[in-house]
Amino acid sequence: MSNEENPIDAKALAAVGPGRLGTLLAGAAMTNPCVRRRLQFELSAQKGENVADAVHQWISEFGAQTSFLDAEQVGELAEELDAMRVTIASNVSGVAPDLAPDLMWQLFTLAGTIFERTTEEGWEVSRVVDEACSDLVRVSVDAGVEPMEFSMKVVAAIISEQYGEYRALIRAIASAQPWARAYVSDLKVLLHRLLEEPPGPNSERFRDLRRSLQELDSLSAT
Repeated sequence: MSNEENPIDAKALAAVGPGRLGTLLAGAAMTNPCVRRRLQFELSAQKGENVADAVHQWISEFGAQTSFLDAEQVGELAEELDAMRVTIASNVSGVAPDLAPDLMWQLFTLAGTIFERTTEEGWEVSRVVDEACSDLVRVSVDAGVEPMEFSMKVVAAIISEQYGEYRALIRAIASAQPWARAYVSDLKVLLHRLLEEPPGPNSERFRDLRRSLQELDSLSAT
């Protein structure tokens, strides 16, 4: 029977029955770390455990990986990273908004560990972190993060970027101007202040900051 004649979707799987599905998922978790980590999180949430703690554990286990990744594995990890992003932006932000920003920042670090372990382009991971940039601004505003504190973290991210994981961050901040005006203005103030300092030996850092300010000015003016 072809895949078209027997599609695997939520409705079809429901007909299999919870007992058989549980057996199949347990078997998949034994051989697939992505499935195991996601099921572990779901079990923790089902037991009513602290969702932020469960996500933190998820992040820790994800970040502990060190093996080289092929294209298929990068795709699987990108899907897992996206599930983590959605969980932080919705579940954690809803019940523990003050913890969501830090967890979202950690997600970018996880993306970097994927790029470090593969020679693949990783466009699936880039798509996830692009979405995460917008989520980061929103959860930071919802958590009441001080604009200058947020700006300092943004500058640190710009300086430390290695794989383009923050490429959409300035755009996300600029687009949030109607409801996060202080975030835009304080970031501009900080960038101007840093650019007034002597460039020093690290001229690349100076260029990154100047490019970010130019992008922010251009996007926030439109």
